[in-house]
Amino acid sequence: MIDFVPISTVRPMEQMTPMDATSGKLAVNVKDASFIDVFRGLVDNVIETNEQVDRDAIDLMLGNIDDLAQVQANIEKASVAVDLLVTVKNEALSAYSTIINMQV
Repeated sequence: MIDFVPISTVRPMEQMTPMDATSGKLAVNVKDASFIDVFRGLVDNVIETNEQVDRDAIDLMLGNIDDLAQVQANIEKASVAVDLLVTVKNEALSAYSTIINMQV
């Protein structure tokens, strides 16, 4: 049987953390963030994950990688980051089109 948590116990998201969560620096402060800040964070995340995949590919070709599972995990992170960015972009464009087409 599934136990459901009451909605009153769910806390709002406080902060977005960057891919390198060990740095201690937050990617976006949610309280002060605008849409452009969040979108810029998504774009930066895509760039960062794709750069990591490129570094992994070079290291793999040079024989410097022993952990193929980490390479696969980095590839999946990059794929999810791109999918999320494309989804947010599509939803933003859809909302913009809806607003533009409203009758005043």
